[in-house]
Amino acid sequence: MAEISSVKSVSRERINVFYGKSNVFKELETINLLIGETMNYRQGISAFIINDKKEFILVCGVSDRTYWKIPAGGIEGNETQEEGLYREMNEELGLEKSDFAIITKSKFVDRFNWPKDLCEEKFKKNGYWLDGQERAIFICQLTNPNFKLKLQKEEVSDAKWFNKENYEKFISIPNQLETMKKVMEEFKEYF
Repeated sequence: MAEISSVKSVSRERINVFYGKSNVFKELETINLLIGETMNYRQGISAFIINDKKEFILVCGVSDRTYWKIPAGGIEGNETQEEGLYREMNEELGLEKSDFAIITKSKFVDRFNWPKDLCEEKFKKNGYWLDGQERAIFICQLTNPNFKLKLQKEEVSDAKWFNKENYEKFISIPNQLETMKKVMEEFKEYF
């Protein structure tokens, strides 16, 4: 136990800076469990944008055109979740704040770990370690019936309206599908 207590006094940042080698990153999760350090997630938002037909938008990424999800993104700087939501929906879909209304926020969170090589890449770029992303999930109502999608081509290759009967075959990540089902059950009156 003496070894673990001596490791406990060394922060993850000091381990990263001191060693700076990828093999150390593979051991960090084990060290975190031993010393009780929590995972470090980038904060973000995601949203079910729902129309009057109880349909919601799914977007398809650029790098993997088989990966569909509800629109989402990271929170920047000192943004609140709501500010991040409005900015991301504008960037990805062309939605203005006046085009939709926030109805509620889910008690569920979309949390996922990034592959270790992506964590290392982001650490080298930003100078701090992130294990993945944790997104608050909002339910929003489209209020502008004349709204036309304007996709951010750098991040979104396609966007389509789906309903609770036809979306599942497009969601390729089991954890994401499970979370979406929980949110739909939580707010079934909107779906």
